[in-house]
Amino acid sequence: MIRKLAAAVVGVIVAMLTIQVIEMLGHLVYPPPADIEFGDPEQVREFMSTLPVGSILFVGAAWAAGALLGTLAGALLSKSKPLPYAIVVGGIVLAGAITMLLIIPHPWWFTIGAPLSIIAAAVLGIYLAPGLRPSAGTEE
Repeated sequence: MIRKLAAAVVGVIVAMLTIQVIEMLGHLVYPPPADIEFGDPEQVREFMSTLPVGSILFVGAAWAAGALLGTLAGALLSKSKPLPYAIVVGGIVLAGAITMLLIIPHPWWFTIGAPLSIIAAAVLGIYLAPGLRPSAGTEE
């Protein structure tokens, strides 16, 4: 039981670190203006309306990769079925993404596509995890 709980925590940590690293790479490729005040909703709205599509796609890729790698990490460390880790990790990433989508205005296509990509990535993790185990087929 402790192993499974620790695996879930590690899965969430892997997801968050993955998201942070990919979003940082996105900021290197598409740096935000130095003078933007992120506490001002009007400035944020204006900033979001001028972002290149690639910049927004970095965020979506970060969320999906976080859900996938976090699910895999949890499932592989626990040596048990991956579904609970997909639910926990994917659910936390999805909750964070929905929160950001509600706080910061995003294009309509991203508001629909990002949550779907997170769910798809967590489901993909369910299917990939058993094949990545050294002793595939041994489940608790």
